[in-house]
Amino acid sequence: MPENRATTGTASMIGPWSVPRGLPEENVSESLLGSVRRRYIQDILRMHSRLSFGRMAAELHADDALLYRSDHGQGVVTVAAHTASIPERYLLGLAGFRLTGYLQAGFASEDLVFDRSLFCEPIRDFHPTDTHVITTDTETGRILGYVALAHSTDPAPRPLAAPDRRLFPCEEAHAIRLHEVVPETTELRTHDIREVKRLVHAHQVTDRTQRLRITLELLAGITLAIRAENGAVRMLIGDVEEHVALRHLVLLGLDVQLLTGTTPALSPQNLMHPMYVTREKVLPFCAWIPDGETVDERSRLLEQAVAAASPIRALRGLMAELSGSVRHREILGEAAA
Repeated sequence: MPENRATTGTASMIGPWSVPRGLPEENVSESLLGSVRRRYIQDILRMHSRLSFGRMAAELHADDALLYRSDHGQGVVTVAAHTASIPERYLLGLAGFRLTGYLQAGFASEDLVFDRSLFCEPIRDFHPTDTHVITTDTETGRILGYVALAHSTDPAPRPLAAPDRRLFPCEEAHAIRLHEVVPETTELRTHDIREVKRLVHAHQVTDRTQRLRITLELLAGITLAIRAENGAVRMLIGDVEEHVALRHLVLLGLDVQLLTGTTPALSPQNLMHPMYVTREKVLPFCAWIPDGETVDERSRLLEQAVAAASPIRALRGLMAELSGSVRHREILGEAAA
């Protein structure tokens, strides 16, 4: 059977043993096919759990490719970089971490992963200026947390109200056009916006204090990466469960508008369609990025938080000095895409 192989750092990434295209499906019982499918998924999870990215931060730093780097001696390293600055072998590993995180959460389709012989998300879907924020374990090099800020796929900046501009994924899923739902965004162009995507913690990290540290690292990475863009990013969008990831946005100090009244869905042929089936209530959001001085101050507070020995105390300090707001905004029927 063919191998799917890519090199990530010192690790060799080999596609799972049971490549579905090698199966004579017409002669295979449903129970056997189900067993092979489960084995295929488990092989993917095991493969990516063994990968080390221990040299990635140093390589990107040497190439002057980083938007942000954090290493405060707390056992983790966090970096942020654009897709175009990250070698392909690392992109394959990052795409694998994203996929395994969503498989373990029940947000990705095991059937489509199996049927398409995937071992990672297709990296062709990454935009060259998507921002990837990655937290790794200093000792093992394994990824502990990840989040992306996705760029518009419009080749050139387009007015948000342009009828032929490309929709962001959250707009497609919720069947909305942002400028019609939030009219004050009409002044924006598509390249002014980033969509927050794939906030993932490593499944094996169960210690609550360590998970909190990883969360703070990712939040700092988001803020410092935006700061490094020198005002190019004016708004964040995406979708969240109101009682889960929303608190992270508020902790960034953002004034978040939650848009209510949508029924999100993706095509069954979309790899991530289960994430709108398994999650209870998912709401689109938008949040303006404040002025440069405010971003600078928030960056200082978040850098101070990730440097702290106690992430719990750091969280309390952030909540005392940096807390955003949430406002609900109902979407009327005529605002649908």
